[in-house]
Amino acid sequence: MSYKTWRLIHKYSFSHLRWFMVFTSVILIIITITGIILIHEHDTTFFSRTRVPAYLLPDRYQHKLDNMRRSQGVTTQFSKDRDTVPLSWLIYDLHSGEIFGKYGWVYYDILSVALLVYTGTGIYMFLYLTRKKGRKKK
Repeated sequence: MSYKTWRLIHKYSFSHLRWFMVFTSVILIIITITGIILIHEHDTTFFSRTRVPAYLLPDRYQHKLDNMRRSQGVTTQFSKDRDTVPLSWLIYDLHSGEIFGKYGWVYYDILSVALLVYTGTGIYMFLYLTRKKGRKKK
């Protein structure tokens, strides 16, 4: 493909979808921050001690918590933590896309492919331009 074709792919794939790209940028920032937190999660006890009220989160968190307690046979223990979820669950779910439900993974996959296309076309254009400028100087 010619340089012009690559440039059109790069430009029209992303510049006309500004709100999608803004949302995508926010999601990428969330993924990055939660990834850093997950890497350093064991360096501090903050994430294992901190709990988030379940009413602030989607309903499936309370179901997830109840199912885990039921499977471990501890439904009556931890009464003060009954309606809270560990912060580490929330961070992992934000990082993996599970917080958005079953469509979160699909969106993250689309986001990954878009990032690969955007990066690939950008690298190709950069290398093409560099090579083209090098030829003109000679």
